[in-house]
Amino acid sequence: MSTGAAAPPVVAPPPGHPRFPLIDSLRAIAAIAVVMDHAGGLTVTSLDGLISHGEAGVAVFFAISGFLLYRPFVSARLNGAPRTQLRDYLRRRILRIVPAYWLALTVLAIWPGLTGVFTGHFWVYYGFAQIYNDGWALNGIAPAWTLCIELTFYVALPLYAAAVSGLLRRLPRSRQVAAESTLLVAIGAASLAYRYTLRSHSSLSPVLNALPTHLDWFAPGMLLAVLSASWQGRELPAAARLLARRPAISVALGVGAYVLVSTSVGGPEPLRIFTHTALIYTGRQDVARHLLYAAFGAGLLIPAVIGEGGAYRRLLASPVLAWLGLISYGIYLWHQSLVVWACQPGPFLGCRFHGVPGLHHAPFVALTAIGLIAAIACAAASYYLVERPILRFKNGRVRGAAPARAPVRAT
Repeated sequence: MSTGAAAPPVVAPPPGHPRFPLIDSLRAIAAIAVVMDHAGGLTVTSLDGLISHGEAGVAVFFAISGFLLYRPFVSARLNGAPRTQLRDYLRRRILRIVPAYWLALTVLAIWPGLTGVFTGHFWVYYGFAQIYNDGWALNGIAPAWTLCIELTFYVALPLYAAAVSGLLRRLPRSRQVAAESTLLVAIGAASLAYRYTLRSHSSLSPVLNALPTHLDWFAPGMLLAVLSASWQGRELPAAARLLARRPAISVALGVGAYVLVSTSVGGPEPLRIFTHTALIYTGRQDVARHLLYAAFGAGLLIPAVIGEGGAYRRLLASPVLAWLGLISYGIYLWHQSLVVWACQPGPFLGCRFHGVPGLHHAPFVALTAIGLIAAIACAAASYYLVERPILRFKNGRVRGAAPARAPVRAT
């Protein structure tokens, strides 16, 4: 892996740290899964059981964030890699997330229209605060509830890294890795337990859409970051060598988790909430769903980090998928509003498609294709006109071309 000196600014790692280019395509796969999920929610398809869990793409995004953002912190501690200054870290996160989101939020609020944005509560949506009130949670760009969680993770991660460094840095390297691996497993388990408690006693708590109940999706990526950094420049342990030689094992486990959640978990259930009935997962269903989504995310991420050959890694090496990964943030931001506009849903499940003939024969396929094409067009414009120019400054003021860097071997 190279350090990413020549990588596009959207995916370039902090200076002095390796880049994992196959993760670019994994972002594209996650974004496409989410688009299919939202298209499936407005149509009828024989694959509804599988399509309805495309939200697992969010777990993939969170695992990617956990891995890519935490690895420089842990590598600095374990390998003496360059430390990331807090101001640089926060600048990169702000430039990566905020401008493109504000652009999409403003344009989509003008057309085709978003609820709540141009009101006295505009600051809620521009300030990533909509998840903390049930009346706001799905207004604005509905999928942006995940960005609110990401933002709180961005703030919490340097605090976590500093705390762990203070506790573990005097231990031998191997004990640091073992202790933090145990800690991250415990954090994931505690997140699931908290989710179960909330679902069992307060099914509509806003915390269900906040960071504490989604740490189980970040923890696998963070754990992989710890292990990857500890293996850098060293021989992989036996289990990791097996996964590297046989990436299909990890992919099969991830896909198996997805099939299991689609066919066996069940839910949501019609539950009485105050004076009306709502579809809500029970505590057991929600924990099973979250755990299997986490396994799905980890199963797809591992071969993008370690591996040698295999059909899945060849797929991730696709230039088309890599390009879609570059603009995947924009796809995520723009698609849902465009899908709903194209569908023109009627009073019952199904799309009117503005009266266009022929599209009703395969509504899921038509809506997914229309949504993807429209979202890709908007995302590409956002990337080339806004994101890429702004992200040239992610490492500070541009002072001319950076010198070439020698390749860095990374697992």
